[in-house]
Amino acid sequence: MAERHAKNSTQYVWGRAAVLLSVIFLVQAVAPAAVSEDAFDEMTLCQPSPGLDGVCDNRSDSDDATQDITSWVEGMFHFNMTSPTEIQFQASWAIREWDKSGMGLFTSSSMTAALSSDNINANDGLPADVLRSAFDENTDPNDATSPTIQESLLGEIDGSISGFLAGWGGSTSPVTTWEDRVFLPDDSGVVSAVDCTIDPASDSDGNAFEPPICISTNLNITLPISSTYGLDEAEVTESNLNTALEGLLVMGSEITTKFDVMVEPGHKGTYSIQPPSYATVTDATGWGANEEVSEDGGAYSSGLWTVDNRNDPNGLSPGSQPADLDMTIGMRDRSTTSIVEVSPNDKSLDLRVSIDLSDESNAFVELTAGIYQIQSSTLSTWGVPDLMPRDKATIPVITSDGIRMAYHTGLLDLKDLSKNIPISGIGQALTDSGGGTSVQMGDFQWIGISSAPLDQGGLNYTHSSTQCERGVNYCMEGSVAMDDTYPVYMKSISHTFPFSLADLLGGNLGDSGFMNSVSGDDLGKLLNSGLEFSTVLSDETMEAFLGSLLPNGISADLTMEIVLPSWASTPQGGDSIVLNYRASGDHSGVIGLTGSDSFFWNHAICRDTVQSACFDGGGDTVCPSTSKSCAYMDVDMDLGEVSFASLPLTKGATVEFALSVDMIIHRIAVPDELFDSLNTDSTSMSLDVLPSDLLRALLEIGSRGDPLEVEFSLCDNGKSYCEQSMPISSSQTSGLPWYVNELERDIKSLIEDTARELTEEEGNGVGKIDMSEFTIDIEFPYEMITDNDDVIGDERGIILSIDIPKVSITAGIVNSWVELIGILRGNGESPEFGLVTTDPSRSTLAAPFVTPVVAAMGSLTSALSSSMVAPSPEGVRVNGASADLPTSKLANIGDDSLGLSFAGTYTITMPKGIELENLTSEEGKITSVINNDSRQVISYTISQGMGDDSVGFTLLLTPFWVLSQVQFYIMGLLAFMLWRVRRRMTRRKRKKRARALEALEEMAASPTGYIAPQPTVEVVQVTDNGIVVKRRLSAT
Repeated sequence: MAERHAKNSTQYVWGRAAVLLSVIFLVQAVAPAAVSEDAFDEMTLCQPSPGLDGVCDNRSDSDDATQDITSWVEGMFHFNMTSPTEIQFQASWAIREWDKSGMGLFTSSSMTAALSSDNINANDGLPADVLRSAFDENTDPNDATSPTIQESLLGEIDGSISGFLAGWGGSTSPVTTWEDRVFLPDDSGVVSAVDCTIDPASDSDGNAFEPPICISTNLNITLPISSTYGLDEAEVTESNLNTALEGLLVMGSEITTKFDVMVEPGHKGTYSIQPPSYATVTDATGWGANEEVSEDGGAYSSGLWTVDNRNDPNGLSPGSQPADLDMTIGMRDRSTTSIVEVSPNDKSLDLRVSIDLSDESNAFVELTAGIYQIQSSTLSTWGVPDLMPRDKATIPVITSDGIRMAYHTGLLDLKDLSKNIPISGIGQALTDSGGGTSVQMGDFQWIGISSAPLDQGGLNYTHSSTQCERGVNYCMEGSVAMDDTYPVYMKSISHTFPFSLADLLGGNLGDSGFMNSVSGDDLGKLLNSGLEFSTVLSDETMEAFLGSLLPNGISADLTMEIVLPSWASTPQGGDSIVLNYRASGDHSGVIGLTGSDSFFWNHAICRDTVQSACFDGGGDTVCPSTSKSCAYMDVDMDLGEVSFASLPLTKGATVEFALSVDMIIHRIAVPDELFDSLNTDSTSMSLDVLPSDLLRALLEIGSRGDPLEVEFSLCDNGKSYCEQSMPISSSQTSGLPWYVNELERDIKSLIEDTARELTEEEGNGVGKIDMSEFTIDIEFPYEMITDNDDVIGDERGIILSIDIPKVSITAGIVNSWVELIGILRGNGESPEFGLVTTDPSRSTLAAPFVTPVVAAMGSLTSALSSSMVAPSPEGVRVNGASADLPTSKLANIGDDSLGLSFAGTYTITMPKGIELENLTSEEGKITSVINNDSRQVISYTISQGMGDDSVGFTLLLTPFWVLSQVQFYIMGLLAFMLWRVRRRMTRRKRKKRARALEALEEMAASPTGYIAPQPTVEVVQVTDNGIVVKRRLSAT
């Protein structure tokens, strides 16, 4: 058939053709039996002039796959995502029927009648044969300039494509071409070639719908970032989005896109979406049949959807069918890169808390958080905004490389992360554990590139080419691609606040005993005394101390660095302590402390000389610089009386004395075994020398909490007071001041119980023992066990005072004289020893009566002594006396490792009347003076390391003492003599009186009467002691 072109047609030709067609249609209507409805050899419409002049096979309803629908189009739509926002679109259509409503040529009533005569009714479209035959005809028969049917079809196709893609975003103009072959899937999904033509002479196949007219359309689509991925285009550019999505996929995320299509009636569409080159379709969902199609030998999958709107199953007027193409993509397998796999139990956060106590008045906390990975569920719990909307992306975890990627691509605002991770309260939790000081942390700052001691990482960390094949600050391809190997760090520093090392450690050292009670400056005193302390914190303690710093819900490693004050150091000389808490439970917590300016003991101690002027060999040096231990004694015994005067009555001797002992302790060498009771498998303390100021500090520490206790046995008789436990505490209610009062009572009870046992025991030769008046006073002067400065030294010693108040002890034989005479006669009994104590102060009640007698006897004995000792007025001497003194036992006591001694000055005040003359000492340590009471005071000095000594002397018993011993015997003799004289004088007076009475009687009887005698004596004075002084009168 010859080609016909609409431009060669005329309005006249079409006018006559319309009349002719009308006649033909009328004849067919009048004589319908002449031609069957389904048996046209060809359509009348396509006959030569005046028809379309083409070849149109007859139209049969059985050939129409879209009956009562005006279109029959099958298409294959390819979407090739070259990036997350760019798609290369290509569509192939096979048009077998097209809606005629948009083509004016076929809308007139006469044309409608003509179409109907060819079995093309109102609900039918134009078969492909009709379209091909009409390609060259104008759409408006009356306007030669109107588009041809071919041009109109192309326009409608382009419009359909543009409308179809209207919801996808921007696109370029479609480029549509006619194709002679396209590839389409059949109803079973098998893709095969479909031959097509637009040549009206090539369609004589008996089917008006075959062969189809085929087109191919190409255009580029730009997807909107905001609606497609839910991101702000102002923050994430198209180029950054491509990188971000690839990074997310490598990190194990899945991205979901939702594309909507509108399938017109009579259309069947097969939609294939190719994901970006780094992705694979993991799930294709939405309308109709959908599947993931393996591509490139299984290297990845694409998405395939089929939407068939060719049929009208309900018999109703068909409409456009909306369909959604939902696609989820994941990472495409690559030989050099694997999807990141992170277990929820893997390291998430590595927190480093540094508390700088180098200046305890201006301490501060530095918190550094190393982020390796955070599970998205945790981020959600913390309130961190999602990187992408949850309906757009499933992100199980964000790794450190993922954070770097998200930051550099604009996907993440770092403030959203830093302000929501609940770790800023760690600083406050840290100080709450040691006193509750308020701590305000500064804003977090992100670290660009980390440095030691932090692991390699940081926000701008640069990957090495050996591990990362593509990427700089974050790795997109390689063995460490998007993983958590190199963390990112953020850091916050607090304002300064007062906080001490003791505040931090107090109560946080587990089973470290009294060290948990150390507070304030006491720790500095302890450490600078030379103490070394080390403890390994148990897992329980680490959980309580460091684990409690972590907010609820956070499982993280935590490293605490304690920057020590200037006065402290580690035993190795370091200036910081590092504790490691691990979420896995593999903790490491070792605390070792000593002083950076520790006390040194190697200097001399003097009694009175100031320390700066005290040297070895000085006049009052009590301890040389070579002595680790330094303690000395001041012993003062007041021997008030030694008497045998009452021997006839008591059958024994009486000693009256008072004793005062002051032990002054400056420093003590500490044996290793001292700490055996304190040291454990995890805790140890060592100290070379214990200075007095440290002991004061320990006493003060003990008074605030859990004091050390020194246990020892006072006796072994099973009594409750035998086992003693001395608290190292200065508390007046529970420390040493309280303890020594208890000890006094226990010692008195021990003495009395021992005396009672000796008294009650039969056959031991002991009679009555009464120690009720013997007392002992023990005291630690409170002002000497407390300190008022922070300096640790040993110049000011601690004093232990032991006093025995004046007591009189009478020791002798308790048997009566009658019993003793019987024993001497051999009655088989034995003498018994007895001892009785009395309080001399009680004799003061008899003083008003005794004093006059003593004064009189004193005058008498003085007078007698003057006459008795005229040849030796000093008294009775015992020459050549000596005594061996075991001074070595006092100069070196206890274990040799202690180096302790009771060296010092021992003073004895002798009884009045007893003196030791010509005192000599092999060591030259003895002196003697006479005090104001005329009593001899002997001082003996014992030095450290001194051996035994021998003292020589001459014993002098003065006349006063001798007469004091015999005065009672003399008084008894004088009393007897006076009694005899008085008795004789009384007899004489009686005789003289009798003779006088006889004389009076004789005078009375005489004639001269009584004559008074002449007085011969005159009373001159009566003394205070009752002595009458008289004088004789001369006779006149």
